[in-house]
Amino acid sequence: MARRFAEKRERRLGLVGVMTILSIVVSAPAQAETTEQDFLHVAPLPEGIETVEPIPDAVNNRFQDCEAVWPEGYRDWLAESVAAEGHARKRDIYSWLRARQAFEAKDCRCTGKVARWDEVEHVYAGLRDTHGRVLIRHTAEYAAKADILTAAVERMCGGPF
Repeated sequence: MARRFAEKRERRLGLVGVMTILSIVVSAPAQAETTEQDFLHVAPLPEGIETVEPIPDAVNNRFQDCEAVWPEGYRDWLAESVAAEGHARKRDIYSWLRARQAFEAKDCRCTGKVARWDEVEHVYAGLRDTHGRVLIRHTAEYAAKADILTAAVERMCGGPF
């Protein structure tokens, strides 16, 4: 009986060891990774984002007031059911793209806050190709960084995103 327990323990430790090694290998960036796949990685937050200062005399346009320049893909996405496959995941990606663009451009107007929708589709397709099905865990980092960038843009622009 003790021997069977020891054998099970050895197998369990072996499985844990294998799983640990696999998680390290899978999470480590591949040396041969192409630049085409770089878009799947959320860019690090910009330096000084915590201390961003308001832009003097900034004209702030809220994104919701920029409907005249929303991309067609975004309009189509709005029209689809929130239960549609990938709807919330695409929101996470687009929120990050919009906030990153506005922050990097230091543009508080519609031109800064409206990003191209084809970039959302490109990132989403890459995540789907990599993971099979895009789940919340695949876009959670996009959403978290979008929140930080959005807060910085609101400080920078002196008003709501």
